[in-house]
Amino acid sequence: MTSKESALLTQMQDLGYSNGMIVTAMRILSQSKAAQDDALLYLYDEHPSEDEFIEYVAGLCANR
Repeated sequence: MTSKESALLTQMQDLGYSNGMIVTAMRILSQSKAAQDDALLYLYDEHPSEDEFIEYVAGLCANR
């Protein structure tokens, strides 16, 4: 696991996201370093709910 992936994991855990959502998001985000950067900034800046983050990740997938 890279340091960026570790930071994503820690941030999602700190925000109280479910393990299933974390695993799914990590698999999706692991496909793009740019997506990891964007998602990490989004988590730090916005502190989204789990549902909001699911919508954010879905948006990343739709824009591929």
